[in-house]
Amino acid sequence: MVDIAGTLMRLPEGARLLLLFIFGVLVLATLLTYLLKPVLPKDLYEDLKARVKAWWLMVLVQVVVINIHPKGSILLFALMSFWALKEYFTAIKIRPEDRLALFVAFFIVLPLNYLWVWTEWYVMFLIFIPVYGFLSVPFFLLMAKNPRGFTASASRIHWGLMAFVYGVSHMAYLVNLRHLYDPHAPYNGLTLMMFLIFVVEMSDVFQYIFGKLLGRHRVWPSISPGKTWEGLIGGVIVAVLLGYLFRFLTPFSPLESVIVSFLITTLGFVGGGVMSAVKRDLGKKDFGYILPGHGGIIDRIDSLCWAAPIYFHYIAYFHGHYLLITGTKS
Repeated sequence: MVDIAGTLMRLPEGARLLLLFIFGVLVLATLLTYLLKPVLPKDLYEDLKARVKAWWLMVLVQVVVINIHPKGSILLFALMSFWALKEYFTAIKIRPEDRLALFVAFFIVLPLNYLWVWTEWYVMFLIFIPVYGFLSVPFFLLMAKNPRGFTASASRIHWGLMAFVYGVSHMAYLVNLRHLYDPHAPYNGLTLMMFLIFVVEMSDVFQYIFGKLLGRHRVWPSISPGKTWEGLIGGVIVAVLLGYLFRFLTPFSPLESVIVSFLITTLGFVGGGVMSAVKRDLGKKDFGYILPGHGGIIDRIDSLCWAAPIYFHYIAYFHGHYLLITGTKS
C-alpha cells in the first residue's frame, strides 16, 4: 500500500509546501471546472476537464514513484523517455533497414544512459549520447547495406535520442544532486527537479489560459496557431512570479530565481514550438493519446526537453560544478 502521507513527511519542508500548493490548485481547478460548465462552450469544457484529470494523474504518479524508492523519479523519467521515443518513431517514416539501429536506441542506448544517471557517473552521462550515440547509430545503419535514406535515418534517430532521452534525463539526474548540499537544507536534488517542472508547467498552463482568454496575435501562425503573444507574456509573468515565491526550493537568490524562471519558461516555449513544427511536418495533431486532454507524452514534456538541460547545467556550473567535475560525493 502506498503511504502518501509518509512520503510527504519524508520530503524536505519546501517540497511538502509545493505539493500541498499543487494539490490545492488542483482541487480549486476541479471545482471551477464544474462550476463553469453551464457557461463554457462544450468543447472547451471537455478539454478543460480532461486536462485537470490528467494533471491529477501525473501528480499522483510522481508521489507514488517517490514513495517506492528515493530514486523512483529516475525510473519514471526512463519510462517517459521510452514512451516518448516510441511515439516519435511511430510518427516518423522509418525504413525496414532501420530496425537494428532502433533496437539499439531503445534497448541499449536508453537503458545505459539512465544507468549512468542512477550510478551518478557524471562524465559518461554528459558524453554518452552526444558522442557514443552519435557514432553508434550510423554504424548499425551501415550494417543494413542500403545507402538510400541513410542520412535521413541517422539524423532522425539521433535527434530523437538527443531530445527524448538525453534532454529528459537531465531532469532525472537532478535527483542525484542532493549530495551537493547540506542534508538539513530546505532544498536538494528532488526539490530542484520539482522547481523546474513546476515553473515550466505552470507557464504552459497559464499560456493556455491567457491564450484562450486574451489571445489575439499568434507567434507562429503556420506552426502552432494556439500559441499567442498574449498567452506567452501572461504565462511567463505568472510562472516567474511563482518561481520567485518558491525560490526556497533552490539555492537561488531572489534576483537569480527571476532570471532562471524567465530562462526556463522561454526555453520551454521554444521547445513547444519546435515539437509543434515537427508535428506539422509529419501531418500530426498530437504525438499520441495516452493523456486525455494532453495528447501523448511528447505533447506533455516538449517544453521540458528544452528547458531541462540548460537548467541542469546552470545549477552544475554556478552551484556545485566543482563537485560534479571531481565526482565527489558525501
